[in-house]
Amino acid sequence: MPRPAPKLITFSIDGREVEAPENEMLVDAAKRGDVEIPVFCYEPKLGAPVGACRMCLVDIEGIPKLQTGCSTPVKDGMVVHTQTARVAEAQEAIVEFLLINHPLDCPVCDKGGECPLQDVSFGWGGGKTRFIEPKRHFKKPLELSPLIAIDRERCILCYRCVRFSQELSEDYQLVLHERGAATFVGTFDGHPYVAPFSGNIIELCPVGALTSRPYRFRAR
Repeated sequence: MPRPAPKLITFSIDGREVEAPENEMLVDAAKRGDVEIPVFCYEPKLGAPVGACRMCLVDIEGIPKLQTGCSTPVKDGMVVHTQTARVAEAQEAIVEFLLINHPLDCPVCDKGGECPLQDVSFGWGGGKTRFIEPKRHFKKPLELSPLIAIDRERCILCYRCVRFSQELSEDYQLVLHERGAATFVGTFDGHPYVAPFSGNIIELCPVGALTSRPYRFRAR
């Protein structure tokens, strides 16, 4: 039996009338109107969105506070703004926050040149920082598994790898340890991450925190 056609609704984003399936997440629906909303943690294949990075904040008329576009379903008649001054200010602040501890080693990073963090920093960042304190440091690179190296200084805590481990592959090995600025990704028992589909987290990582050990600094 064919699937029933989704109910289409009409909403407005940055002055454009857009048609989209009802309850589609705003970041996906915006693309139907050629509007890009920046994201880091959002990956629809990982299940329900978590709104962890806050990069996708948008202004929705009738709601006083900015909302996360990755976890907000579109509704008929919704009016959305992605270019207002307070949206731009919030996005600049998020980029600045993510770069507080992220090392600026793009030329030697395996993700350099194809890195979402680079793209978002150029497109939505403020180009400057108020942070003058030393960045955090971890021992690096660590062998997360026989095939995967992890550079914890580059990690932006987007939860993608942890969600893959817990919600998709269901091996439940990856977790977040500690809290605040000391938070880092690792296995729950400290043993190597050995799972049939573990290599997928390298591609899921939006920065250069997870790299393939056989190809690290050798090839792309």
